[in-house]
Amino acid sequence: MMFQWEPDRIRFMRDASEYGDYHQRLAELMSPWLHKETHICDAGCGLGYLSLALAPYVKQVTAVDKNADALQVLEENCRRRGIHNVIVRCGNLALMQPKELYDSMAFCLFGHIGEILAIAKRQCRGKVFVITKNDAAHRFSVGSYALEGNHYQTACRYLRERGIPFESRTLKLELGQPFRNREDARRFFQLYSRDEDKSAITDNFLRKKLTETENDSFPYYLPHARKLGFIQLDAGNIPTIP
Repeated sequence: MMFQWEPDRIRFMRDASEYGDYHQRLAELMSPWLHKETHICDAGCGLGYLSLALAPYVKQVTAVDKNADALQVLEENCRRRGIHNVIVRCGNLALMQPKELYDSMAFCLFGHIGEILAIAKRQCRGKVFVITKNDAAHRFSVGSYALEGNHYQTACRYLRERGIPFESRTLKLELGQPFRNREDARRFFQLYSRDEDKSAITDNFLRKKLTETENDSFPYYLPHARKLGFIQLDAGNIPTIP
C-alpha cells in the first residue's frame, strides 16, 4: 500500500528532515560511488530530502514518487534553495522507463527487494543502493509491536539465494522528531502508533519519551536512532528474472 502523505505526516517529516542531517549522511554514504557526471534516480523519493542531499554530488537527480503532495514539497525546496539539477516525476516508477538508463538508483525504504531488482534491471546501468529497515520493533507505540515488511536480513538472504553479488553494512542514523508543543507530540503518536487505544498516549507517556531543548521553535524532541541496512550492488549483476 502506498504511504499516505496526509498534511500532518508531511509537516512532521518536513520538520524532522530539516532539523537533523539524516539525509545528508545517507548521501555521504553513497558519495564514493557518485561523480559529477552521474544521473541518479531517487526511487520513491517522498518529500525529496534525499534528492536534495544527493544533488551536490551528481549531474542530475531524477526524483520519482506517486504522491503529488509530497513532490510539491520537493519542488518548493528546489526553488527556495536554487537547486536546478533535480527533476521531479510523478507516477508509478515500475511503469516508467527513462530515455537513457540511469547511471545509479537509490531505493530508500522503497519496498520488497524483488521489486527493487526488477525495476533496477530495466532502468539502471550502474550502481544500485538499497536502504532498508533493520529495526525489529515499532518505535512509536505504547505497546510492543513487531515490524513487518522488507528488512535488511531478508534482503541480504534474497540476494544470496539468487547468487547476486553485493556489499552491505548496518548503521544507525538519528532521525528524531522535533515538536512545537506537547499537543504536536500527542498528534504524532496518534498518527504513527500501532495502539488501537490512543488514550494510552498519556501526558506521563509523553514526558518519558520527550526531551526538552533550547530551541524556541522546537522546545521538545523525540530522539530516534533509526537502524538501517545499506546494500550496494551492480545492476549488471541482476539476472533477467530475479
